[in-house]
Amino acid sequence: MKLIAAFSLVLILGACATKSPTETRLQKLNDVGVVALFDDTLPVKYVGTGKKGSREVSANITGWSLNQSVSAEIQNNLKSKNKNVFLLNVDPEVIKVGKQTGAQLKDIYLGNRYQLLQDYLGKEAVRQNAKYLFVLHPTTHEGFADYRAGFGFYCQTNATNSGDLQGYTLLRAQLWNVTTKEMEATVNITPEDLTFKTGKTCAEALKLSPDKVATLYKEQMMELAKKSADLVLIRTGLQN
Repeated sequence: MKLIAAFSLVLILGACATKSPTETRLQKLNDVGVVALFDDTLPVKYVGTGKKGSREVSANITGWSLNQSVSAEIQNNLKSKNKNVFLLNVDPEVIKVGKQTGAQLKDIYLGNRYQLLQDYLGKEAVRQNAKYLFVLHPTTHEGFADYRAGFGFYCQTNATNSGDLQGYTLLRAQLWNVTTKEMEATVNITPEDLTFKTGKTCAEALKLSPDKVATLYKEQMMELAKKSADLVLIRTGLQN
């Protein structure tokens, strides 16, 4: 009886030893197209700023190459892990129209208001021989209803607080399997995760034009964009 039990144990251990480990997401990942879809404007929003109430303006950051910077951070990280990864080539006008059209749709209870844009990216991924597609884009979040989607500046005052202008990120990243058309992972990065303080009160910041605010804190904002990309990789299980 003991001999039978011992023999059974050997069989079990042998089966365990020969069973191939499940591939991790990082091990499977290759031929990755990356695209970032952030706007060329940077919102600067003030909430409850004394007699002036709330105010929202925006800065033009066309020359910043923010999308390229975010995408490059993803690319460089995955390339360091010996992955074939490239920037997905897209038509800027198609992206612009797709975002505008989706934002204008009303009464969307089911489905995706950006379905047409998603379909376009999927077709481009196939055409450019990507097996996976990494999409990073602005998003809203119910926990941060006063914040504009994407990257921006936000400042809030009340009766006892003069406020502190901060830079923030509010984005979503999606990793798609191009072949199966299934989403492998999705993560949100919010102001709860990443912000930076400028050290200026709302009243001080209001004296500056939005372009001046953006210029003063360009370096910090670009660093925030890189940190956002790194956090995306961590939360999708592609980086320790």
